[in-house]
Amino acid sequence: MTATTCPDGHRSDTDDYCDVCGTPMTAPASPAAPSAAVAPAAPAPQVCASCGAARDGRFCEDCGHDSALPVPAATPGAGDARDAELGARSTRSGWSAVVRADRDWFEVVRAREGPDAAGLAFPLYCPERRFTLVGSRLSIGRRSRSRGIEPDIDLSGPPLDPGVSALHAVLLSQPDGGWQIVDLDSTNGTAVGTTVHSALIPSNTPVPIGAGDQIRLGAWTTITLIHTP
Repeated sequence: MTATTCPDGHRSDTDDYCDVCGTPMTAPASPAAPSAAVAPAAPAPQVCASCGAARDGRFCEDCGHDSALPVPAATPGAGDARDAELGARSTRSGWSAVVRADRDWFEVVRAREGPDAAGLAFPLYCPERRFTLVGSRLSIGRRSRSRGIEPDIDLSGPPLDPGVSALHAVLLSQPDGGWQIVDLDSTNGTAVGTTVHSALIPSNTPVPIGAGDQIRLGAWTTITLIHTP
């Protein structure tokens, strides 16, 4: 009988199991080749369990689903019906967002950022803009054709506020007719409140917001929610 070599390198007179270590003799071991360094596997991309879109943080940027919560049981057309209901409700209730350049907020940002903000300049002219809030989810940011980003509340300007991220925050319509805002882990953060000294809200955490509340972001941008019954 011809001796063979088991996968662990033992010489064996049997061809089914190694008679030294008992390892199955599936095939003669080939000469060992120098082992090459194996690159670590790239982490699997995060996917929203609710809508299937790519997800970068806790909250989905497409549907707003909180990944820490279970996905609601699906019923035929339920998502479309909910979006239509919330969209119609927000339209009927007359919500709008007024965007303006706020010098008081600009001074707070300059003081907070210190020497790094020395190059910031308040715009000489920035017309007030108004956006009607329609739908259950409205993104806030700056348009980016290269990344395919088209925010519902587009703060691209002119003038351009350099402190606003392309996908900065999102407004989520609530069943009671109100809103929540979520900062999408923006570079410079989002402040919510009634004064320029309001604290920055935590990233990826829904914060209730209502009529008269102001969203402050970027170097000088203030967004005020207006409700006209």
